[in-house]
Amino acid sequence: MTLPLTVGEYLAAAQTDRRLRRTTHHYISDMIDAMGPSRVFEGIYGMERQLADIVAYFKAYSMSMERRLLLLVGPQGSGKTMTVERLKRRLEEYSHTEPGLIMAVEGCPFHQHPLDLVPPDERERRGLYWHEEAVPCPICDRLIARYGWDRVPVRRIFISARDKVGIAKHTPTDLRREDITNFVGNINFALLRERGSTYDPDAYDFEGKIIWANRGILDWTEVFKSRRQLLSLLLELIQSKRIDLANFPSVHVDEVVIGHSNYPEYNVFLAEDIMEPLRGRIHKIDFPYNVDLEGEKRIYATLIQRANRVRGEAKHVPDDALELAARYALKTREESQGQRGLSPRFFEDAFSYAYTLAGPCLDLEALAEAIERTFQHQSIKDLNVKELLKQFEEAKAELINSKIDTIVEEIVPTHFYDYGQNLYLNYLDAATRHVSGAPLSDAEKELVDEVEGIMVQKRQISRQGRLAFENVLLERRDELRRMSYRENDHLRPVINEIVFNKIKNLLRLYEKSEELDQKSQELLDVLYQTAVEQRGYCPVCARSLFKIIGRSF
Repeated sequence: MTLPLTVGEYLAAAQTDRRLRRTTHHYISDMIDAMGPSRVFEGIYGMERQLADIVAYFKAYSMSMERRLLLLVGPQGSGKTMTVERLKRRLEEYSHTEPGLIMAVEGCPFHQHPLDLVPPDERERRGLYWHEEAVPCPICDRLIARYGWDRVPVRRIFISARDKVGIAKHTPTDLRREDITNFVGNINFALLRERGSTYDPDAYDFEGKIIWANRGILDWTEVFKSRRQLLSLLLELIQSKRIDLANFPSVHVDEVVIGHSNYPEYNVFLAEDIMEPLRGRIHKIDFPYNVDLEGEKRIYATLIQRANRVRGEAKHVPDDALELAARYALKTREESQGQRGLSPRFFEDAFSYAYTLAGPCLDLEALAEAIERTFQHQSIKDLNVKELLKQFEEAKAELINSKIDTIVEEIVPTHFYDYGQNLYLNYLDAATRHVSGAPLSDAEKELVDEVEGIMVQKRQISRQGRLAFENVLLERRDELRRMSYRENDHLRPVINEIVFNKIKNLLRLYEKSEELDQKSQELLDVLYQTAVEQRGYCPVCARSLFKIIGRSF
């Protein structure tokens, strides 16, 4: 496509090219469609509902959402800033692509849309919808007077925060110095001496964040810390899409304003009756801390991957370490549904410290030590370390129990099958001999008592019903001996537990291998090899896991 060179050519091309008649909301919506939400919000995990709400906000272009402040409300560190930064960065990338073509009036400090210069009756004659309030800026007025509206030159622009094109960010700092001129510029009194009139556009500095952000995104962090005078400006900006400049007519701007706030400041804003008009122009999306286990794990995995990439290292981090941190994070947040608790920043610090402690593998022991040490370096209001450490111990116990369940239910039946099947057959023989009145050896008596004791404990049989159960075994002895113990619904969980009890005793002595006999060492080696070869552990973190499980007993 040959790019139009004037507003007239642009207007003619816009009749058939939908890219040339997109509002800013429409443009960002197309960007999300072209790149896909997973690419746009890359690296943001566990916030699927919030991201879907943001996408829906932009999809509603040409409707009421074009006149709403998109407000992200949540605690510090919940991902608000990262989400907006991702949007801005992808917007910059998109503007360099063919689908992301965006053009503006050449020489306009507002980078005004060429259709802003087309007279309303001309747009209506061509059946072209555009903003009703669209008017040229003072510079564009002068260009129209010089060339005529249809011959004003246009050019392609590229969204760039660095070049102050389509992206600007405002963070309230010193409220005494925060002024409306930060947003809309001001009269340049040095040039005023040359020009002699405050009505001359050349005597005005068009340097302000609203001006820079036109055609893109104004990112307003901690929005409710700003002076109330500026919130009135914000209302005018999103309500009428115009701003007033000193001694000049109102100028049309088309930009998306994204505000950030935490809950205490947002609640103060809600309580102010004077802010009622602005409240009606807000589209709020709650951004609590993540409460999704897998999403939280991906946050930490990405952190380690980045550290390895930047440092040129290849430290391994087992899924256990990620799961422990994620379980703990969610435990501190669950009562408040993500509005309070330990933030991802706490765990970023903990993983950073664990990374320095770890050798080739950031294992459970290194992470547990790092988490406990990280509390010493936090500046958190009302920090109850004792309670938080108690929750950490609970999270560790939950993780260990889940690993024990995995060993009992998955690893034992698969990798200790021969051992379990031998126990099963020995029990069948001993139980049927016992009910027949034959004498048993001490080992056989111990096996029968252990199996049936577990069944009584699990309430599969009663203490008085042991003999009746053995009678059933005697009647079905040949059938049951041909069966794999894994097919026996009554005895399978019991045999698995007995095998695990043997493993448990071995794990207690894991760090003292010299005390193990050859058979016991072989069983332990099977467990270790299974963890390394099939469960994603390295030799370091496998040993760490078994040490921790052994100590828990």
